Amino acid sequence: MSGVFALDTFDPVGSEYLRELFPDIIEQGHPDHSSWRDLAVGLFVAKSRITAEDIHESKRLKYIVRHGTGYDNIDAQACKQKGIILCNVPGAMNVAEVTLALTGACAKNLVELARQMRRGDKLNKRVKSLYSAALLTGKVFGIVGGGAIGQLAAQKFVGAFDGKILLYDPYVSVDSSSLWNSIPHTRVESLEELVPLVDVLSLHVPLLPTTRNMINMSLLKTMKPTSILINCARGGVVNEEDLWRALREGIIASAGVDAWVSEPPTKAVYGDVFDLENVVMSPHIGGSPAEVQTATCIGMCDRMREMIDGKIPRDRVA
Repeated sequence: MSGVFALDTFDPVGSEYLRELFPDIIEQGHPDHSSWRDLAVGLFVAKSRITAEDIHESKRLKYIVRHGTGYDNIDAQACKQKGIILCNVPGAMNVAEVTLALTGACAKNLVELARQMRRGDKLNKRVKSLYSAALLTGKVFGIVGGGAIGQLAAQKFVGAFDGKILLYDPYVSVDSSSLWNSIPHTRVESLEELVPLVDVLSLHVPLLPTTRNMINMSLLKTMKPTSILINCARGGVVNEEDLWRALREGIIASAGVDAWVSEPPTKAVYGDVFDLENVVMSPHIGGSPAEVQTATCIGMCDRMREMIDGKIPRDRVA
């Protein structure tokens, strides 16, 4: 037995590849599956929660690969303490596309216009949403988080809108090998410096103790009243109650929300937030397309195989 366990189920095509690379993989339904703390050397994880207690109780565990970008369901600090390598598989392409789509829909007020058309409203220059449609070409786009997704989102903002990019990330590399060298941008030293300058603020950071509620009312109040906030990262990165208030009071113009504190987001939980005219919503669809799920599963498998074979871990986060 290789000691590789899959704590969750994955898409059918990707799972075929998983079984090819790891013929003796322990999956859900196997009698040893619940014994992973004693037997596992490597773990494939999607949404299962791995606590500090789980990590410290594990006897053989060396590697964890998280299917997808976010890893807030895994105690990364405990992994560091025990010397367990934790990697993720950033699904940069589709998340960046969702970021671009939400930005366009917010700027052009497409969702509210569609509502008005379905209601049979007379569409003319007196319609509020036509007044509020904004140009994006040449505007300032703030990227918070300079990893693979933030970089690709920046490329798309430049390509689609000839955008001016401001980057805030105190950890991203600035040496000659950095991929950011191919993207025209200006680095800023703090969120407080960044947010008053941007027309679109796009978030691409993991949910960590240091990033939880990093976007709050004190920052929102310094943004332009015409600005747009896009959250395709994690729900807890934004203080949601502060955001809803900012939208109701016109502190910012609109928000595109793909990541929520409560997921899946429902009307029962969010109530009249779903009725706000200046919110464009999606239910965390960055990794949803089947081709993305398959590619992510294949990437997950390749990372585990490489580590077991002694190669340098890719996309290591702990």
